[in-house]
Amino acid sequence: MHRFSKSFITAILVTAVFSCSSGPATDESVPGQVGQALSTPRRLLPFVQLVDGRVLAAGGHDGLRTLSSCELFDPATGQWSATGALKVARRNHAAVALADGRVLVVGGAPQQIVGTLASAELFEPSTGEWTVTASMAVPRIDPTAVALADGRVLVVGGSDVDRRTLRSAELFDPATGRWSAAEAPGWGHTGAQAAAVLADGRVLFVSGMQSELFDPATGHWTKAGPAGGAAGTHRASHTVTRLGDGRVLVVGGNTTRAAETAEVFEPATGSWTLVAAPSTPRESHGAILIEDGTVLVVGGYHFASGTLTSAERFDPVTGTWSLVTSLRVPRRGAGVLRLPGGEVLVAGGFNDAGGTLGSSERYLPEHGCVPVTCQGKGEVCGVVSDGCGGLLDCGPCGKDGGGDMDASVSLHTPVSP
Repeated sequence: MHRFSKSFITAILVTAVFSCSSGPATDESVPGQVGQALSTPRRLLPFVQLVDGRVLAAGGHDGLRTLSSCELFDPATGQWSATGALKVARRNHAAVALADGRVLVVGGAPQQIVGTLASAELFEPSTGEWTVTASMAVPRIDPTAVALADGRVLVVGGSDVDRRTLRSAELFDPATGRWSAAEAPGWGHTGAQAAAVLADGRVLFVSGMQSELFDPATGHWTKAGPAGGAAGTHRASHTVTRLGDGRVLVVGGNTTRAAETAEVFEPATGSWTLVAAPSTPRESHGAILIEDGTVLVVGGYHFASGTLTSAERFDPVTGTWSLVTSLRVPRRGAGVLRLPGGEVLVAGGFNDAGGTLGSSERYLPEHGCVPVTCQGKGEVCGVVSDGCGGLLDCGPCGKDGGGDMDASVSLHTPVSP
């Protein structure tokens, strides 16, 4: 076997992928692996981290039906377990962790093929139970929801039953359980990853053609820079991530220009700046700020490549990108959350080959990227990726299968079902 190394990346992804019938983890655990898959494959839902570090998966879609079932991931055990079910099955909804530890779920689409929900529910982690709270004034699919610094929740935009973008906003007060109208934004906004709360309490909304700022202190909206930002493009299915220095990174989207660009918003000046382009154009990916201050961007989709396994990190200090170990499973629309201790959980989503996914993967930022070997990839031949930006020559493709196999490294460790 010959390896053609292009770079050495400071990251490793140790994963475990399971079928839906997978049992508990084996006694001989591997550091960083996920011990169990979701009990039900899920897509079209928000994954929410609780105050105690656990992760809630509420509702969504399993590829056949809209779900009311919910489950919790415990980072201490690496296990998913069932918890109380939603009162109303829903997908394409929004969820926000409240300051008191509860979780608010709002809107979405119901079990019926056509329909939009205005209803809202509250999850109590200590009991695992859901209770119905007051409904929104406007039914919304894929709204953008954020927790404000004062504890209230701002829900903006989304779309109606005809998929027309809504230009309205509402505020939920957890102390009273009531909704009140908020000033309407100048433009429609939609998407779970389309907003970021700034250090000064304002909220930046980035979707469509015009970004906007909402100020909770005044209740008013203002434009955030020129239409299209620095890239001059409409954005949807992108990510918006607040950096450690207070700036905001926006990556990807569903236009050709958006997919291949990244830009940074500076709150102090209200200006946008293009930064280095990601190595892979993408939309419907996940992005999260990790402990070292870089932003991890994983998976997604691109029309020329299909569903992606690639992952990379953006360094705000240098303004550059570096490849990291790829996902084991191509996925888009996955939940991406930072766990206690700095690890990152990637869960659910879907891809072109396997449909809706129940598998999970765990990313370990503190390790070096160890290139996979031909043997680690299974029965492969020809020139293939080593998962770290290099290439492997696994021998000619003949009737006997792959070529020279090197067993020195095993990067991904599946747990036996």
